[in-house]
Amino acid sequence: MRDKRRTASIVLLGTITMFWAVGLASPAGAEVFQGGCTGSAEFSDGTTVTESTPLSEVVIVPEEDTVVYQGSINLPPPDDEVPFAGGVDVRLPRFNWTVVPWSGETVEVSDAGTYTYDVPGFVPRGVQLEVSAAHTQQGQDCAVAVTMKLDGDPGAAALIGATGTVVFGAATIGAGMKKRVA
Repeated sequence: MRDKRRTASIVLLGTITMFWAVGLASPAGAEVFQGGCTGSAEFSDGTTVTESTPLSEVVIVPEEDTVVYQGSINLPPPDDEVPFAGGVDVRLPRFNWTVVPWSGETVEVSDAGTYTYDVPGFVPRGVQLEVSAAHTQQGQDCAVAVTMKLDGDPGAAALIGATGTVVFGAATIGAGMKKRVA
């Protein structure tokens, strides 16, 4: 009975580790551009991302940089201030990370400037990530997604996940084999 519990525990841990490792390295799901917006972000190395960058194109970006951005929503400027909201999110294996949110009231329908970022260590390097930007103003929603990869190796988390999958997979196979009785 004890061996069956131990085998079940090993299988369960191996399965959890396998799903964790697969989730860590899975490519981003695609979201199509919607709404009447335009925008771009230019990185210091000259890489430019726009609303027309295809999702099939993987854009490699540095871990830290200052980005020159511009964006506009295809609406006439309002006479009075209207509310707006939006942000940039990164879909990670277990949760979404909001890089930068924005909200307020404005009479503007466009914006431009620079944004300096430094990606924290919990974001995996060297794997494809879905990065999306959204903006809502005057009842119009705009969204765009691109596939990005941080420059660098996937890091220790991917190595630990892959190692755990191999170890628990071997243990699962070993647990299922018939034992010799001495």
